[in-house]
Amino acid sequence: MRILSLYLAREYIKTVGALAVLFVGIFTLFDFIEKIDNFHEAGVPTATVAAFFLLQLPELLTLMLPMAVLLGTVITLGLMVKRNEIVAIKASGISLLRFTLPIILVGTACALIVAGLNETVLPRTKAKTNFIWDVMVEKRPGRLFHNQKFWYKGHSSIYHVGYYDDTTHTLTNVVYYRFDRDFNLIMRIDARRARFLAGKWHFFSGLMQKRRPDGTYSAQRFEEQTIDLPERPGDFTRLVKPSDEMNFAELNKYITKIEEEGYDSRRYRVDLHGKISFPFVCLIMALIGIPLALIKQKGDSMALSVILGVAGALLYWVSFSYVRSIFGYSGVLPPVIAAWMINAVFALAALWLISTIRQ
Repeated sequence: MRILSLYLAREYIKTVGALAVLFVGIFTLFDFIEKIDNFHEAGVPTATVAAFFLLQLPELLTLMLPMAVLLGTVITLGLMVKRNEIVAIKASGISLLRFTLPIILVGTACALIVAGLNETVLPRTKAKTNFIWDVMVEKRPGRLFHNQKFWYKGHSSIYHVGYYDDTTHTLTNVVYYRFDRDFNLIMRIDARRARFLAGKWHFFSGLMQKRRPDGTYSAQRFEEQTIDLPERPGDFTRLVKPSDEMNFAELNKYITKIEEEGYDSRRYRVDLHGKISFPFVCLIMALIGIPLALIKQKGDSMALSVILGVAGALLYWVSFSYVRSIFGYSGVLPPVIAAWMINAVFALAALWLISTIRQ
């Protein structure tokens, strides 16, 4: 039995690996053909163009690996059916479910690979590809605030900034409002400028007003006032990163922050659960592929199994995206259900199909 398991695992891993490389290569080729004119018109250097497509590889692998797992299962087992190897295995008294255990284990390993890439590599590469495309190609300002006349909500505070100089970390014509838990104004600072030095904000040429216990306000002019505020210069230069540019811990921390500030975190909670649920698609695709390959034990059924497998994979992606964006983001379904429902449906369908296999 061990020899059979090693044989199946070896053939299966080779097939899945080849399919993953093929799918990623095909997608990259078509993406290159579609976008190369945009890069050329924007005058992006060749090295940056090459970096863009190389940095896309981790994301493409996470998207293509489930499809490779499904078709790899169908093709590997389908070829064994065609060569009558499955008949010999059944004649020896080995359970087909026991024999296909290596496929399930490899599918689980692929799920862990996708989860690992999503958690470690993909947030960094996605941020870089987004910058190249959005800023260098599309000529958008990126996720930067306008450096003139903008509002920023900090920790129990609001800033109004006339101008921000990112190079010197200086706020010009700044008004700082601090509130208590009941949203009562407890401090207001109007300053000609504020600069971040030695870990603290230094306000220059301004007026500080503080709320007294009786509800009135005191006013004090100053030439320089040093205040330790939780906001840092980086907070004024970037908006929050998209969910796909954050790992699980960063996204969870951001959700906690906006919930404490009273904002709706539904969309981000859906994405947070999606980071956990999506990698399981590799295991689910492996489970679906087993009955598709074995439910009809004739060699001429493999083409139909491949077509059904592709259709099933496409149906999964459409359903997963639709339920998450339409029902999850809108609040029709709780975030955990929106992220996990399609996985549950396809997993139950796979288990039902497996139960129909003749042992």
